[in-house]
Amino acid sequence: MDNLTFWKLIDKSRNASDGDAEQQLEELGILLDDISADEIAEFHHIFYAYFLESYTWPLWGAAYVIGGGCSDDSFDYFRGWLISRGEKVYKTALAEPDSLASAIEEEDEDIDCQVEGWQSVAVDAWCRKTTQARSAFPRRQSNWPDDPAGEEWDEDDLDRLYPKLAKRFS
Repeated sequence: MDNLTFWKLIDKSRNASDGDAEQQLEELGILLDDISADEIAEFHHIFYAYFLESYTWPLWGAAYVIGGGCSDDSFDYFRGWLISRGEKVYKTALAEPDSLASAIEEEDEDIDCQVEGWQSVAVDAWCRKTTQARSAFPRRQSNWPDDPAGEEWDEDDLDRLYPKLAKRFS
């Protein structure tokens, strides 16, 4: 499993889901069931590298504007959704979060661009494949930061920081 294969699986699951975020998770689970347990574990590790990379104040601000507020759990679900949109949307949003204003589909608006389950989809597939408990999943040590990267924002500044998102979601 490499980054290219990771993104191909994300794209394939999204294309098979007809824009339904929950269905995409199911489609990805089916795709993961067709690869080896080691590849599933590596998929999970790649996912978490992107998940960690997206733990930024600028993206949290974008999620806040989109959802009309955003708790830390909601931000986790938002980042899972962001990865599910594919490499181009993900990387563009990292560089310019306000770009999401043109990348969000109507179906995504209905769920505030938040989908629960992305953090566990690969672990669940690994457990099905190996018939082992979640506690046996081969985890890697990661240094999770105390705070998101980047400059923290003030709620009063969000319309100025994200003019396109504010126009679309306010």
